[in-house]
Amino acid sequence: MSFRHLAVATVFAFSACCTTGAMAQVKASSGPSSTVVYVSGNDLVVKASDGKLLNYSVANGTMFSADGKEVPLSALTPGTKLTKAVSTGFDPDIIGAVQVVKGKVFAVTPPDTVTLSLADGIKELKVPENTKFSVDGKEVAISDLKPDMMVEATVVTTIAPDAKPEVANAPAPSTPALSGALLVFKTPGSGDSALPEAGTNLPLYGLLGMILLAMGAALTFWRRPVRS
Repeated sequence: MSFRHLAVATVFAFSACCTTGAMAQVKASSGPSSTVVYVSGNDLVVKASDGKLLNYSVANGTMFSADGKEVPLSALTPGTKLTKAVSTGFDPDIIGAVQVVKGKVFAVTPPDTVTLSLADGIKELKVPENTKFSVDGKEVAISDLKPDMMVEATVVTTIAPDAKPEVANAPAPSTPALSGALLVFKTPGSGDSALPEAGTNLPLYGLLGMILLAMGAALTFWRRPVRS
């Protein structure tokens, strides 16, 4: 094989590695039937037909099929059986953990972020649209929260969109009854703020590919006949 052929083969191999990495994104669907687990604000959590626990952000006006009728999000309650695939215009996140917590407000960034000081540390959490918090027996919006207020919440933790298959396909976590506001902790993927996952060979393949390409280009140029 000539170095020119080697360079071409390397390009294809490198492209295939990159494509494989891009295809590793986790995709999920509710399937033809699912069961409502939580409804809070504009967020919906369902147990899909394949057993996964999914979190949807729902736009106003979205309708769902239940009991042979088309109903809005406000008509859904825990235990409602949905008889068609959920379609909200947004891909759902797979939920890897659910935890009921009590914490102190550390910081508030309306309209969709609250930072709580919890037993396991400080966490920045997504607040679904129209979520209400209970503070001293009163319902308040995120804009009314102040530092040091105590709140209760049910926190669902999503898995990263590029998580390993064994993580994405792990059994769904248990689902305690909704207590307080439904908040979301989004686990970042390698394309966000997280560092690239250790233990994979893709960065090495990329480096080797670039080295071989450079060698092939240099040798091709060196072997080119010199015109007088």
